Amino acid sequence: MKKRLYYAAALASLLAFTGCDDDDTKIVGNPVMNIDLTVSDGYFGDSIPFIIQASDADVALSTLKAKLFYGEEQVMETVIRTKVNGDVYEGKIFAPFWANIPDGKATLKYVLQNINFTTSEMETEIALKRADYPYLTLVAEDGTEYRMDRDAQYQYSATQNFPKELLAYIKTPVVSEYGNEITFGWESGGIKEGTTTSIAFSSTEIGAYSIEFNTLTYEASPFTKILIDGNEMEAIDSENYQIDLTLRQGQVLVFDGLPDYDNWTIDPDFFEKNDNGELTFLPIGGSYRIIANLKLKYFFVQAMSAGAPATLQSDGTGAIWIIGEGVGKPSLAAREVGWTTENALCMSQIEAKKYQVTLVAGRSVKADNINFKFFHQQGWGGEFSGTDLISTSNIVGVGTGEDGHDNGNLYLHDGQSLTVGRIYKFVVDVTAGISNAVLTVTDEGEQPVEIRNVTFAGVKMDSADGDIYTADVSLGQSQQIAVTGIDNLNEWWFNPDYFTYENGMLSFIPVSGDYRISANTVLNYFAVTRLNGSSSATLNDDGTGAIWLMGWGVGSPSLDQQFGWTPGASYCMPEVSPKVYRFTCTAGPETGSSMGQRIRFDYLSCKFFFQDGWGGELSGDNALTLAPGTEAYLADNGNLELASGVQLEEGATYVMTVDLSNGNSNGILTFEKK
Repeated sequence: MKKRLYYAAALASLLAFTGCDDDDTKIVGNPVMNIDLTVSDGYFGDSIPFIIQASDADVALSTLKAKLFYGEEQVMETVIRTKVNGDVYEGKIFAPFWANIPDGKATLKYVLQNINFTTSEMETEIALKRADYPYLTLVAEDGTEYRMDRDAQYQYSATQNFPKELLAYIKTPVVSEYGNEITFGWESGGIKEGTTTSIAFSSTEIGAYSIEFNTLTYEASPFTKILIDGNEMEAIDSENYQIDLTLRQGQVLVFDGLPDYDNWTIDPDFFEKNDNGELTFLPIGGSYRIIANLKLKYFFVQAMSAGAPATLQSDGTGAIWIIGEGVGKPSLAAREVGWTTENALCMSQIEAKKYQVTLVAGRSVKADNINFKFFHQQGWGGEFSGTDLISTSNIVGVGTGEDGHDNGNLYLHDGQSLTVGRIYKFVVDVTAGISNAVLTVTDEGEQPVEIRNVTFAGVKMDSADGDIYTADVSLGQSQQIAVTGIDNLNEWWFNPDYFTYENGMLSFIPVSGDYRISANTVLNYFAVTRLNGSSSATLNDDGTGAIWLMGWGVGSPSLDQQFGWTPGASYCMPEVSPKVYRFTCTAGPETGSSMGQRIRFDYLSCKFFFQDGWGGELSGDNALTLAPGTEAYLADNGNLELASGVQLEEGATYVMTVDLSNGNSNGILTFEKK
């Protein structure tokens, strides 16, 4: 887009366009506009109002369009249906707030069209400028707000005893009659307006330090500057930094600028940590991408080829990837891979054509149930089938598709399990060819796990890995709940449909019943499942019980944990009042989302089920009726999808409600912006 706003001509004269077609008797009409309200100046970020009387003496009207241009580029459009000839129509058009756009004049064009496609146009100029706000507000991930004072035009800062790492977004006040709150968050490797995805501010200073931001250039500070052997890593979102390097086996790597580096988990398949904190690189030499995840305090390593994730070649070189259930690094609590291909784990090639992954039972691999497989690439395509890969293990088998297990998927033999706390090394050897691969699984010893004494509502929570603690409890609606053994509860995210949190106590929102509570002490949130006895509850014929949400575009506690179509990974929607179920979600990006961003702003394909998996569902004979206004956001096409051409407002919160008060076959779905 041109950097200078176009200085449009003065108010253009009314134009009436006529045409002809094969029917000479067709009336083309003459759309006429009278502007009752227009504005001559405003701010970037304003919702500019207009009032226009529209008429056509001969032909019914169709639409009134307002189009905003910065220079010659159309940047926004609003469409109004002109149902009644001669009526007055009111609307607003948003003037985008972007970086590095100078003050100037924009062009607002009105286009009135009748049902025969005859149009008339009018133009007007609007002088737009960037607001020089008296202050900004820095909003931390836990909701704490800090005032950022104005230091100079467009320049703001806040000085506090901030934590060394502060995840926060920035918002403006509303300073005009037509103004809006503008938010600034992190997107696509930089700060962007219109999002509340957290910016990862960080400082190595001890004590108070300043966070700064410029509303013209979007320049901000301070940020973590992470170096590997003097090479700076690139921030790809608020949590992840990455760099592509050519590395040799045995190379010693020096990291600078990593926050809390002593507490990072080091993957033994890729690195050996030396006494001085340096890391020795273990795989064979080649091109690699190192991703430093600040939230998980973990390095993900991927083999690369020509700037893209490597694939397995026919001669056995390249890379092998893991996708599936029951496996995850740095732990299952932090990020189970599942069938989300972006989460695929790259195996380490310690020796040529031998690929390994080291896992701890109960922590990074499930001890009693696995269902993952080995792929030729970071995604769908080539994969190891049950004929390409044989297992030498008496514990772990490879399915053939004819033995009750999916073809190529790893499983545990009947009566076998991995021993919790033991370390297992999985090695895929393709030296005899990628169609003659051999899997070995060896016990590498014990990794002790510290289990804390955690209680929820007076019930002791059990844990196998020290990361996730679970308890089955009976809870009453509005019951006050005490949690012990977790000393940073004020930093946790609480599902707004299950809990409120105040003064160290939780209050339970759903109806009374039996529930399974899982405390994830890595990601800091509680997951809740309703129970019927010791099993997951199902939807009863009278509309009580549980509804389960599966599909893409929805996840919890963030979109980094999308539900997908995996039975057992479904989300239990809480029954917040009898026969009424609720899902409160903030719109966010598919990856790099913040806690609470539980619905994609740009894509949705999901469905409600009667149970945690396949079976009865709210579709077909039990199809939901969309409440008035819901159709503006969603379409019920078998799966719930975003309505045609619709995107949600990133950072905005929406409430999805399923009301079965009139029976399971007469359910009503409401979706509205909070």
